[in-house]
Amino acid sequence: MVEEELPLIDALRDLAMLQQELLRLALFVASEGPTTFEGEVLNCTLRDDQRRTSTFLAMAAGQSVETLLRMAKLRGIPIRDAYPIARSAVESFVNASFLASESDQVAVRAVRYVSFASWRHHNRRFGSGEFAIEVQSDPDATATLANEFPEFSGKGNGVWTTLDVPGRIRRVGELAGRRAGSRLLAAYGLIYSLSSEILHGSPFGASYFFSAHACAESTEAFVAGTCRHLEEILIAVLHAHSGYLAAFFWIQGMRAPFAAEEKLFARLLALSTKPPHSLPGEASTASWSAK
Repeated sequence: MVEEELPLIDALRDLAMLQQELLRLALFVASEGPTTFEGEVLNCTLRDDQRRTSTFLAMAAGQSVETLLRMAKLRGIPIRDAYPIARSAVESFVNASFLASESDQVAVRAVRYVSFASWRHHNRRFGSGEFAIEVQSDPDATATLANEFPEFSGKGNGVWTTLDVPGRIRRVGELAGRRAGSRLLAAYGLIYSLSSEILHGSPFGASYFFSAHACAESTEAFVAGTCRHLEEILIAVLHAHSGYLAAFFWIQGMRAPFAAEEKLFARLLALSTKPPHSLPGEASTASWSAK
């Protein structure tokens, strides 16, 4: 008897849940201490600021994945809201990978940035022309900036890193291996620009979503198209998830979980490159992935 093949959306959901188990393992080792996986003792060797910053970002990304898994049962117009969540998950995984891979000095700046950004949120100006508002809680913001946050003063310095997202991905690839870097890059290519158009409410973003890949002539066709949107979203997020896991396990020499992640990625690669006609029902048009 031939085993019936799962619809792509269900196969991706199942794979995401397995990735989440590996993420929980990584978060446990980073936050609680040593544990054993398939006979290998795992011990987090990241420096404290690296561990703290990368872990809470990875945890945040994992929560976004959980939200997307709940949304995977939805169809139709609500799927539009999955794009910004997916974008957040992908960027959070990128940043978690970057902070875990880079030097401790980069993580120290990221920690300092949290305090700086909190202060700046209450001391800023926004708007243009007569439609501008100034928020100020510090009576001498200039002095505070110079004395408390000197590393963030000056044009272009008010950021936690000067590298853009592709630059961060490149550094992950250089420091944590090509597998991690290429998977994060695939996620970036699949979701970043589209999600920008959609979450910023651009005319193209609205058109792209509501067309659902084709000139849908019926409600049923539109609903089927939103299922394909979901498939592409999950493929992108699973690539980013895989990139973070590969980086975390590789840079710390955790061989058993790294090998387990490799097996999961092989399944993702097979799913995301499968020709549409070989899938039952409405299937994804995705045709590329990162090895």
